Amino acid sequence: MPLPHRSPPGTPHPETAVTHQASRTLRQQVTHQAHRTLGQQHPAPWGSSELPARHHRSPPGASTQGPLGVNSRPGPRHRRGGERSNVGDMRSHKEKEEMVKTVEHFWKDIGGASGKPPSQGIQQIPVGDSQLKLKVPIVAHTPEGLSFSDGKIANNEDFKGSVKAFALADNGTKIAWIKSGQVCVAEAPEWTRMGTLKHPRAQDICFSPSGNYLAVWESYIKTQDQNQVQPNLSVYDVNGKKLLKAFYQQSQINWQPQWTYDETILARNVTNEVHFYKADDLQTIVEKKILPKVRSFSLSPSTGTHYVTFFVPGVKGSPAFVHLYRYPNFQDTTSALANKSFFKADSVNTYWNKQSTACLLLTMAEVDKSGTSYYGEQMLFYLSTQGDSSRITFSKSGNIHSVSWCPNGQEFFVVYGTMPSKATMFNHKCEVVSEFGEGARNTVIVNPVGNIVLIGGFGNISPRYEMWDIKMKKKINETECPDTTHFSWSPCGQYLLTATCYARLKVNNGYRVWHYTAVLQQECSHQELYSASWIPSPEAAQPFTISAKPASGITPSTAVASKQRYVPPSQRGARSIVGATNTEKKFLSQVDNPPKEEAPQQLSKAALKNKKKREAAKKKREEEGKEGKEETCKKSPGSSEQVVPFSAANIELTGDPEKDKKIRNLKKKLNAIAKLKVELENGKTLEKDQLEKIATEEKLMKDLEDLII
Repeated sequence: MPLPHRSPPGTPHPETAVTHQASRTLRQQVTHQAHRTLGQQHPAPWGSSELPARHHRSPPGASTQGPLGVNSRPGPRHRRGGERSNVGDMRSHKEKEEMVKTVEHFWKDIGGASGKPPSQGIQQIPVGDSQLKLKVPIVAHTPEGLSFSDGKIANNEDFKGSVKAFALADNGTKIAWIKSGQVCVAEAPEWTRMGTLKHPRAQDICFSPSGNYLAVWESYIKTQDQNQVQPNLSVYDVNGKKLLKAFYQQSQINWQPQWTYDETILARNVTNEVHFYKADDLQTIVEKKILPKVRSFSLSPSTGTHYVTFFVPGVKGSPAFVHLYRYPNFQDTTSALANKSFFKADSVNTYWNKQSTACLLLTMAEVDKSGTSYYGEQMLFYLSTQGDSSRITFSKSGNIHSVSWCPNGQEFFVVYGTMPSKATMFNHKCEVVSEFGEGARNTVIVNPVGNIVLIGGFGNISPRYEMWDIKMKKKINETECPDTTHFSWSPCGQYLLTATCYARLKVNNGYRVWHYTAVLQQECSHQELYSASWIPSPEAAQPFTISAKPASGITPSTAVASKQRYVPPSQRGARSIVGATNTEKKFLSQVDNPPKEEAPQQLSKAALKNKKKREAAKKKREEEGKEGKEETCKKSPGSSEQVVPFSAANIELTGDPEKDKKIRNLKKKLNAIAKLKVELENGKTLEKDQLEKIATEEKLMKDLEDLII
């Protein structure tokens, strides 16, 4: 159901010829008439053939029903009581035309120049006098289907209905989605459907970087009437509309084939082997790397010269290792460009820079045997195609939370350490370039232009992010973004998309668009939002000048949690705390000068008797302890003098902070000397440095007297 369009405070209400009630009635009639009369036929499928981009999936167990609980597309507005209005049928054709014109005029006034109402279930909040004009649209996945923020597919029935998953090509030219046991493919800029592939068990899809090839993964099953399992991984030539080959891929983990950026090579991992094919001909294996126990590999996103890394975990005390080769020269280990071996690694994530000249290896062990971390143990290594390999060391111990390359491929950011974690930028020599402070952070991402970095905390950390100017090493701004489960930079590098997705969170679902000055620009709410993503546009990343002045924006509609401390019901209204200090973001136990109970406690006779016994026993223990200290201070038998340890209570402080600090340090040293003298008198042999410390007693006493005078 369309929600009303809201204008910011102070904006005059648009002039319209109909009231809100009249427009609502007209909208019902026109929409109902349109749904009764309009109907579109789907384009024909791709004939007999059955037909890393971003992967977007509905959550497990998500309902396939529409918002009204029926297995159909959202229809006209349902009226209370289930009665159907026949007013539209009773009016003349001329009256209906006038109503249509009136409603279109209404939507032009409050919804923009398009004259179309907002999408169903979406609340779009504008910025200033008109809605924010994004250079790159956003695609949202909801129970009603897919929707684009620019409204291009608003009337396209192909994108409506229960969509299981969708994928976008890295260059933003194609989109594919799974719907009703079919895989549909559409092409930009008008997003017209190219064809449909029948895959009843399709679970996931992915495109090659330029969108020329499409991979479809189906559930790996074997039915009773089949003697063998059917291939469940199909790779298609999208432009040629033909099946290239079908493979067996049992596990959905790392099922995606890997392409080079120029789409000349396709590679996939099988048991103890990695196979390489020409991307346009998958019938013949061009190259093969046989490596026992190989767990994963990574193909560089390159053009022309290609590189590949292979990871083999450690077995029976032998270390794990990663080898870096130039394709196709990987027949033996001597031809490796770089090698790195290490212990305590169960898996490796490889991060290539944009130029494919170096990569970062983030190793992870599921269990930290030292017991210092619940999240296991991580290490970070640097490998270059020139043969350099080194482990990156950090100034603070703890987990490695996030890694991000700069677009120039020469620097990278790392967030690491126990909370509050640190954020540091390193160069290609693994040297520290600059520090970006400490805080509750676990995420770092650099924008596509490479001039701004986001450093923030998400997930199990209070959602808050900071925007930093990389060149000036200066913070631009910071803000809170509650309930965030997904975030990404826009292709132009000036906006940030944050989303609250189902079923990670079932409340406040929707997405927000923020300016790089941490100001909210647009907000769209949904009853259920499965995912939200920018449509890729590599050419949109153009240099721009960073402004420190905050952009104009809107106020978030989501209620922010109260920052006031919690007061138990039993203490509410009892008495107000006058002059209480600021308790923002503190636990109740951390409040300065907490209130004390003034009312005397009423005790029974038995409790009062026990209290007196405890106080008497405590007093007796204190007296015995005092006598024991006095005996210890006395000199051992046979001596003519007493060595009394220097006590802090013997000298009073002056009230001057600087002098008092020096006095306390001197008292500490004199007390240590007094204890050494007692040990010496008792016959203990002291070290040379201890005897030298005793010799400085007179000087320390003189310094103390000078401070007291």
